[in-house]
Amino acid sequence: MKLDRQKCAIAALVLLMTVIVSMPQFGPVVRAGELSALPWRSQGLQAWGQKNVAVDFGARGLWSYDGAWIQLSRLDPEHMAGWGEGHLAIDFGVHGLWTYNGRTWTRISL
Repeated sequence: MKLDRQKCAIAALVLLMTVIVSMPQFGPVVRAGELSALPWRSQGLQAWGQKNVAVDFGARGLWSYDGAWIQLSRLDPEHMAGWGEGHLAIDFGVHGLWTYNGRTWTRISL
């Protein structure tokens, strides 16, 4: 029984790693030197939710502002749209079409 739990734990870890690797590069993992060399020019804005705006800063990625800035993705979106109650739909081109609800990213198409 102990061996089965270990196998399940390993299988769950492998599945989680596979999902993470297949997702676009979300989160603020950019070297400071790389950021300082990139311009802060907006390539698009999209209101979403009650008080949020998503801003496409090109090579600097996708950011959200609601009184404070947070980086949502390191990828450069091709298109974005707000819909429903606080949802954001993002087309990351070859990385697929994703939705974001303020907490969770969900791939909805390739």
